[in-house]
Amino acid sequence: MRTILIIVAIAVLWSGLIAQQQPKQTPIKTTVAAILKDPNKFHRKLVQVEGEVDDLKKKTSRVGNAYTTFKLDSEGKQITVFSYGHLPISDDDKVIVIGKFYMEKRVGRSTFKNEIDASPKEGGSVRKKE
Repeated sequence: MRTILIIVAIAVLWSGLIAQQQPKQTPIKTTVAAILKDPNKFHRKLVQVEGEVDDLKKKTSRVGNAYTTFKLDSEGKQITVFSYGHLPISDDDKVIVIGKFYMEKRVGRSTFKNEIDASPKEGGSVRKKE
């Protein structure tokens, strides 16, 4: 009897953990121009865009968090990309960015507009295009 209760308890806990996991979101393949033309359509959505790295900055915050920002340039349009960590990219690299787009995002006292958060915790990534 005790063994059955233990097995049932483990099954209930395991099914609860499975239920809490969110399914992996598929990014919307789009362009920088399309996002900037209709930002409401993409707000808080996972997007995938391609372009060239411009104005690359690798910094560390006052509390010690490494981060990278750059402008993603595509067909003459630019959008800001943010990610935690120092990414292994350089200016003029052609990249594929997956991240969550925000029309406006407040972090502390700062407000960021039209930015893609490509941090892994947001389901994002930045990789060089081959």
